Amino acid sequence: MEISAVVVSYNSENFLERNLRSLFDQSVPFQRVVVVDNASQDRSRAVLQAFPLLEKILLPENIGYAAAANRGIERTASDLVLVANADIFLDPEFNRRSLEFFAAHPQAGLLSPLILRFDRTTIDSAGQERSLARYPREAGYGRPLARVVLVEREVFSVCGAATVFSRRALDALRMEGEYYDNDFFLFWEDFDIGWRARLLGLKAFFAPGVVAYHFRSATLAPSRWRRFSLALARPAPLRFHLLKNRYLTLVKNFRFRRDGAALPFILAKDLLWVGALTIRSPKIIIAVIRSRAAFRRAWQKRRWIRDRE
Repeated sequence: MEISAVVVSYNSENFLERNLRSLFDQSVPFQRVVVVDNASQDRSRAVLQAFPLLEKILLPENIGYAAAANRGIERTASDLVLVANADIFLDPEFNRRSLEFFAAHPQAGLLSPLILRFDRTTIDSAGQERSLARYPREAGYGRPLARVVLVEREVFSVCGAATVFSRRALDALRMEGEYYDNDFFLFWEDFDIGWRARLLGLKAFFAPGVVAYHFRSATLAPSRWRRFSLALARPAPLRFHLLKNRYLTLVKNFRFRRDGAALPFILAKDLLWVGALTIRSPKIIIAVIRSRAAFRRAWQKRRWIRDRE
């Protein structure tokens, strides 16, 4: 088997060099490394020029994480594909251990690695779980690595900071020309694709021996309230995507037969969530309502998934 990498970058000059060096310093090299730059305004593109073996897709506008990742995946043909943020770097044995994992687990479709913060001692994600209210939850989030016993296991979904897909899974997930849902732009795309994979019978696993390091939560305390506060602090356009994508995910993947018992938890959580996200910017609700075309497409995608379950 061979593995390729797709990295999505947007104003990532502070991370790109370390990210790319870790990709090119693997003990088992990537077949191809593709960086999709979402019209960065900083020096990201200058950093990319220092890596002549890199395949670059330099977009004239920011089309969002999901659509950019899809552009990169389309350039690959390997058995495995890593899709990652620009603010990660990989353990030198990441590829070797990923290949060994998939060779030993042919039933695996998606792999969520052990993602640590840059301090290398704090867990950022040990796979993604689903809460009673059908929200994503990173297993092990914020906990000291030394205090957690980690084992290979099946998980509900994958952390979008770094996900390894098998080609079989990508072929099954490709929906109307998309892998990730282009309508998401940013946020929830990892939870959505993991939930869809599960509905289609694809298995997602967590493997503690496959290790990456992620900046995202490096300054966050291990508190759900701290993460909630971070969401509230985002600019209104980003909070719009958080809210819109929550409901696009439910439209496509919620099944009354399987998930109906969760409705009281969903209603309770969303009263708090929607109110908090929109109290300072009520126009966000209007913007979500005006996203009718995206929700119509979500219903069509729901039917596509139902036909293949």
